[in-house]
Amino acid sequence: MPGEPDTRQPSVAHGPGRAATSDALRENFFRLFRRSYRIAETRGQGLTVYHASAALVRRFLAETGLPVANPDSVVQHSLMVNPWIANWTEVLQQLKRDDFAALCDVSGIEHLRAAQATSRGIVLAHAHAVFEQLFWTWLAHEGIAPGITIWGWAWGRKPSEIRDPRVRALEGARELHSAMATLRRCGLVHVLADGHRGNQKIMLPFCGRQRGFALTFAELALNTNSVVIPVMVTSTPSGGISIQIYPTFAESPSGRDPAERIEFLVKQYVEHLQRMWRAHPADIPWYQMRRHLELPSLGDAGQRGSREA
Repeated sequence: MPGEPDTRQPSVAHGPGRAATSDALRENFFRLFRRSYRIAETRGQGLTVYHASAALVRRFLAETGLPVANPDSVVQHSLMVNPWIANWTEVLQQLKRDDFAALCDVSGIEHLRAAQATSRGIVLAHAHAVFEQLFWTWLAHEGIAPGITIWGWAWGRKPSEIRDPRVRALEGARELHSAMATLRRCGLVHVLADGHRGNQKIMLPFCGRQRGFALTFAELALNTNSVVIPVMVTSTPSGGISIQIYPTFAESPSGRDPAERIEFLVKQYVEHLQRMWRAHPADIPWYQMRRHLELPSLGDAGQRGSREA
């Protein structure tokens, strides 16, 4: 009738189920998502058409020295999950709470709740992973204010704007000011702490390369007396997704030099990230693999950590 909302389900335009079919799975995105993983798994040989990507993953595993028992399974998982992010991320973000919970399990919520109970700000130290965006979706389902995400100002902006030094300086300053205020109000700030952006870095040996790790998350925590909680989102070859919230990082004694306290936090993050890479190599996005392989090898750069301006 006129004036009544249109309750018809939109046609599925994502994934292998987009062809015309009477299959009821078209009406249930999260079940279709799981099924698409099974299709890819059972037809895994067909995925070898991604020769360049498969070669990238194999080289990454070899040069990082990650202890993988079965490289073929990691390659297949990576070939499945990396193309899926373009097809499925937005769909997963739009799921209702129950459907999202049926697909994505969450562990370590008690660590976040305990930190909230301290009446301090919380810096969530993320790592780049194929489904990292789903953590924000989970926050929305839980009714938790998302807070500020560092470099969030660049989302959806034109590449020319992101590269513009004046835009970066202005937007970056506004964002950091907002982040500091949010933490002082006991809110959340998110930092993808394994990102390659940032002027101030600590150079450390990491997975076969000499890599700079930005200080932003640690500086924010130290300057606002906030706690740091690492977060990771991982996937399984069967299509399951897991959001993992880890215990709060230990804090260096307040009497130590601020630079030492910052380095203390950064090194904890690096140890955490190395554990994540070892446990979940297929969840590392291909562009992150490429960036890592472009870094100086330990043989070229030396293994001695130093501070880079």
